[in-house]
Amino acid sequence: MSQTVSKLNPQWITHTRTEFLRFLQATQFPHPERNGERGSTFEYPEWLIMLIAILSVKCQVKSYLGIHRLTVQYWPLLTPDPALKPISESQLRERLKKICHAPGRPAAFVLQLFPELAARTSPGRARQWGQDDGEGQGAGVAPQAKGSGTGAQGPARAGS
Repeated sequence: MSQTVSKLNPQWITHTRTEFLRFLQATQFPHPERNGERGSTFEYPEWLIMLIAILSVKCQVKSYLGIHRLTVQYWPLLTPDPALKPISESQLRERLKKICHAPGRPAAFVLQLFPELAARTSPGRARQWGQDDGEGQGAGVAPQAKGSGTGAQGPARAGS
C-alpha cells in the first residue's frame, strides 16, 4: 500500500505564500537566523517552516513523515531559493517542534491567521478557536468549486 499526499492547488500555495510573506513584513515579524545564541545559521528560514505548518493543517497530515512528503512534493513552490535542497525529515520535525507544531495539534498562529482551517484539526482545538466542526471543509484543496468563499484569504484577513 503506497502513501499518498493530498493535492493542493498550486495557485493557492503561491498566493498564500505571497500573502503570508506580506503579512509577516507588515507586522515586522522577526526572522531569527540562529538556532540559539551560539547555534549555526538557519539554512531554511523560519517563515518557510511556518508555511509548511500551514500546508500540513490544510491537508490534514497526520505524521511528521507525511509533512515531509508534502514539503518535498511542493518544494518548487515553497522554496525561497531554487538551489536550496528540500529540508530533511529530521530537521523539519525538529524545526516544527520548536514552533510548537505537531500533526493534529497545529501551532496557534496557524489557527489565528487561517481560522477556516480550525475545523481540520481535532474537534477540541476547533471549538477552542470558536469554530464549529462543520466549517472550513474543502477550503483551497484542488479541485475546488468556484465561489466557495474560502481559499487564499488567510493572512490578508488577519491584517485587515
